[in-house]
Amino acid sequence: MTERQVAEHSEFGLISEVDGFRLHGDRWKAGSKPEAVIVIAHGAAEHAGRYERFAAALSAQGFETWAIDHRGHGRSPGPKGLGDTGAGKWDGLIDDIAQLVREARRAVPHAPVILFGHSMGAFAAQHFCTKYSASIDAVVLSGSTYFDLPAELRELPAFNFNAAFQPERTPYDWLSRDLAEVDKYIADPLCGFEAVAPVFTADDLRHLSAPSALAQIRPDLPVLLLAGDMDPLNGKLALLNVLQQKLREAGVQHIDTLYYEGGRHEMLNELNRDQVMADVIKWLKATCAAKRSAAIS
Repeated sequence: MTERQVAEHSEFGLISEVDGFRLHGDRWKAGSKPEAVIVIAHGAAEHAGRYERFAAALSAQGFETWAIDHRGHGRSPGPKGLGDTGAGKWDGLIDDIAQLVREARRAVPHAPVILFGHSMGAFAAQHFCTKYSASIDAVVLSGSTYFDLPAELRELPAFNFNAAFQPERTPYDWLSRDLAEVDKYIADPLCGFEAVAPVFTADDLRHLSAPSALAQIRPDLPVLLLAGDMDPLNGKLALLNVLQQKLREAGVQHIDTLYYEGGRHEMLNELNRDQVMADVIKWLKATCAAKRSAAIS
């Protein structure tokens, strides 16, 4: 077994520069010279540890992985426990990701840094890119969507994500067709918690769709949209098609898609996850190769 086939895992702490929030992190190495560093921004009511299988697959292909449990999540609870994001709130969560990207670059200065955001983490990654796209080499948006919220809407509406999956077996059938993966999520004490306060607001989500914000993303940033066509967040891909259109109108030039028939919200935990991970890694390798080629020319 070669060095690149072994994911050396370690944990670290990160003190947020925003408000001193204590964050718990995971790092999976991939040898002394990784092809790139993948920074993971996980979804709401979950944690970085759920990406260990993906990190192992990345490591086997020469990619190092960094992740933190976002403020109020996993092993980074707030003063009131899970769901409490502290004084920094949503903007603090975005800046925490920026701090993690800087730490990864300092630790592995020769490697590109690619941000992978899932669900809430994809929303955070989109917001991040409107402020800090120059600090990363590419972004993957998994389980994302497009928001077009009325200006007068002050509170987020309640969503029934299980509506298309009746009769329901559990409240989380919408996550994956793999029953074992759904049951693992339910059994995880760090998943599925009810937030003390909303992690993001209607105004935060409106920012993700604002043309003025999207225009701040650098035009040459490679973007990958990853989704299942039965994910209730994306309206059978219609909302992702709008997101793609809006990004192109804002000047983003390099947008690719990986869409899977029948896939639900968590494509990394779906029945065809091995193919999904292989496809994502193929895209990562091609993106890194294009960056090297551009640097040489």
